[in-house]
Amino acid sequence: MSNYFLAVTYDICVHNDLFEDMNEYPLESAANLVDQVRKFAKQDVAPLVKVFESTSSDFTGELKLYKEFRFKDYECKCAK
Repeated sequence: MSNYFLAVTYDICVHNDLFEDMNEYPLESAANLVDQVRKFAKQDVAPLVKVFESTSSDFTGELKLYKEFRFKDYECKCAK
């Protein structure tokens, strides 16, 4: 049974109580997962990317959190 991975980018601003999902990207494989996640974070300027795992290629079944990636370079720069 194969596992499939889906990356979801999030926009976060603690000063404005914002936590919003932005885009979803199916990952090509787990082998280069980190490189793909970095690319999507940069593209969306996302401080958080969550990777979910599924047993179905269309992600209609249950998604399980596989790993979270945080990117300080893309965190909100709002004044407090």
